[in-house]
Amino acid sequence: MLKPLSGLVVCLIFSTIAYSQFQTADAEGALQASNLKKIDKKAKYGAYLINKEFQFNTAKGINNQSIVTSQENSVIEMASIAEKTPVGYLVPFNSFVKLKDYDFQIYYKNGFKTVKYPPERISLTDDNIFLDDAYGELYGYRAEEVGQRYRFKYEAQYTDAKYLTRVFFHESFPVKQAVISFKVPSWLELEVLEKNFEGYKIRKETQKGKDFTVYKYTATDMSGIKHEAMSLARPFYLPHLIITVKSFTLNNQKINGFKSVDDIYAWYNFLYRKAQNNIDAIKAQVATLTQGKPTDEEKIKSIYYWVQDNIRYIAFEEGYSGFVPQTVQDVYKNKYGDCKGMANLLTEMLKIAGYDAHFAWIGTREIPYDITEVQSMCVDNHAISVLYLKGKTYFIDGTEKYAAFGKDAARIQGKKVLVEHGDSYKIETVPVPPIDNNQISTISKLKIDGEKMTGHMSVTFDGESRHFFHYIYNNVPADKRKNFVSGLLEGNSENTEVSNIKTSDFTNREIPITIEGDIEVNNQVTQIDKTLYTTIDFFPRSIMGFNPEENRQSPIDLGNLFVATDKIMLELDGNTKPASLPKKFTAAFNKNQVDAEYNYSNNTISLQKKTTIASPVILPADFEAWKKFVASVKEFNRSSISIQQ
Repeated sequence: MLKPLSGLVVCLIFSTIAYSQFQTADAEGALQASNLKKIDKKAKYGAYLINKEFQFNTAKGINNQSIVTSQENSVIEMASIAEKTPVGYLVPFNSFVKLKDYDFQIYYKNGFKTVKYPPERISLTDDNIFLDDAYGELYGYRAEEVGQRYRFKYEAQYTDAKYLTRVFFHESFPVKQAVISFKVPSWLELEVLEKNFEGYKIRKETQKGKDFTVYKYTATDMSGIKHEAMSLARPFYLPHLIITVKSFTLNNQKINGFKSVDDIYAWYNFLYRKAQNNIDAIKAQVATLTQGKPTDEEKIKSIYYWVQDNIRYIAFEEGYSGFVPQTVQDVYKNKYGDCKGMANLLTEMLKIAGYDAHFAWIGTREIPYDITEVQSMCVDNHAISVLYLKGKTYFIDGTEKYAAFGKDAARIQGKKVLVEHGDSYKIETVPVPPIDNNQISTISKLKIDGEKMTGHMSVTFDGESRHFFHYIYNNVPADKRKNFVSGLLEGNSENTEVSNIKTSDFTNREIPITIEGDIEVNNQVTQIDKTLYTTIDFFPRSIMGFNPEENRQSPIDLGNLFVATDKIMLELDGNTKPASLPKKFTAAFNKNQVDAEYNYSNNTISLQKKTTIASPVILPADFEAWKKFVASVKEFNRSSISIQQ
C-alpha cells in the first residue's frame, strides 16, 4: 500500500527540480497564493485544488481469481506562495498500483502548457526495509515569483482493489480544497469508513445514477502535515477514508470480498499456504536445540532465542512477497527474513518439537483499529507465532531481539491477533501488563566531600525498559559500549564520574538489567559561612526534557508506559544537620504523575521520587498543560537543601 512521504524525502527530491523561464504569474495565481498563505504562513507552495476520482472494474488476479480493480484519475492545481521556491508533486506507486499516465503543466501567458519531458523516478524505499517496490514519479519546477501556477494530472491503476485501503486528505503542503470521490457501480458493494472527521471541514455528498452511485468528500483548508519527532501515528488523528470491497457480482454470481473476518482470514490463509515449506530442512536444527532440555519451557526458549539470535530481520515489501511468507527452508538457509518469514520459521520449528503453535497476523500500536472493527488489509502490518501450552497462550515475536519468553513487546500489547487454525481461525488479544512491570529504579548513597559528593549508585531496568536497553546496547558499536553503560550512571553530566562499574549478565535476557558503580559528583556543594547548599536531585528523567515547539502540529507519543523510582540518600557527619528541606511535591498531567518527598532520619537526608508515565500521548490541545507540568517538575528538580554545620 502507498505510504505517506516524509518531509525529508520530499526535500531531497526537490533538489532535482528543474528551472524554467516559461512561467507566468497572473491574478488568479496571486489569489490562490493569498488564500493558501492564510492556511499556512510558512508554506512555500500549496494546492488550491486536489481532485481524486476512483472508478472500479473487474479482472483476473492471482491464480486466475476474479477480483475488483480500481482506477484513480487525479488533478492537482498548485501555486507558489514564495519566490524562488521549488514546486512539485510526487505520485507513489508499487506492484499493485501502476502509474498509467502523467501530465505536468505550467501556466504560461494565457493558459496551461504541457511540459514535454519524462518525470523522474524516485525510490521510496524506507531505511528499515531491505527490499520493496515503492517508487514515485516526480515533476516539478522552480517558481521564480509568487502566484505561478502548475497543474498535475495522473492516472493510476490499482490492479487489486484489496490494496486500495486508505485515502488521506492531507498533504505535506497546505490544500485549499481536497475532493475525493468514488464512482461505485451497482454490481459492487463498497464500504467507505470515515475516520477522524471531527474538527475538520469535510462535506459528504451522494449522487445516484442509473447504474452507479457517487460518494464525494470535500475537505477545505487543510494545513500541510510535516514530519515531527515523537509523533503519534497519523491514522490516530488525521481524517482519512478506509475503503473495503465487501462483495461484487460477476456473471450473475455474487463473490465476497472482505465482507467479514471469515473473508479476510480466507485471503490471508490463501497467501500463507502459498509458502511451500520443506520442514525436513529444519528438523536437525530443532533436534539439536531441544536435545538435553528436560522441560517444555527450556525447549521452547532454546528455539525462540535461537531464532532471535541467528535470524536477521529484513523487511520485504515487493508485490505479493510483501504478503506471502518466505519458506522455512529459505529463511533458515539465508539466516534472514521479514516478520512473516520469521513467524513461519518459528511456528514450524515449535510444531516439529511437538508444540501447538500457529502462524498469526496482528496490527502493531501504529494502527488504531483491528480486525474485529475493520475488515481491511490496513489493519494488520505484522506477523507472529501464537503458542498454546498448558492452558496458557503465548505471543512469540521472532523479530523482537533480546525479548524474554512470556514477555510481550509494548508495540503489540492490547492488540487483537488473528490466529491460523487451518480452515478456521481464532481471535486472541495480547494482554496488557501492569505498568509497574516496566520499571526503572535508581538508588544512590552519597556523602559530602568538600565541594563534591561521593558514593555508590545503581540503576535497574526491568520489563520493556530492560528490553529496550538490550536493543540499544547491542546496536552500539562494541568499542563504545563501555561509555554507553557509564553514561547511564553519569546522567551524561560533565560533573559526574563513575568507577568500579559492575553489571548484571547482559547475555541473560530474562533477568533485570543492573548497573552499579562508585560515583563522584563535582561542583555540587557551595559553602557560605557555616551553611552548605546542595541538591541530591540530579537524576531527572530525560522524558521531562521534551517540550513541544511552539509551531508543532502533530500529537506527541512518548512511547512506552513506565514507572521510574529514585531513592537518593545523603549521609551527614555527626556535626551537621539539615536547616531546610524542600516541601513534599506532586504534579500531575492526565494519568502522568511525579511524586517526591524529602525526609531526615538517622543522620541521613533521603529523597524518594516516583515518576509515572501512564498516558504517553499528548494532544496539541494539551501542549500548554504538558509544558506547565514539565516546568513544575524542573523547578522542583532545582530545589536545594541547606545543611547547618
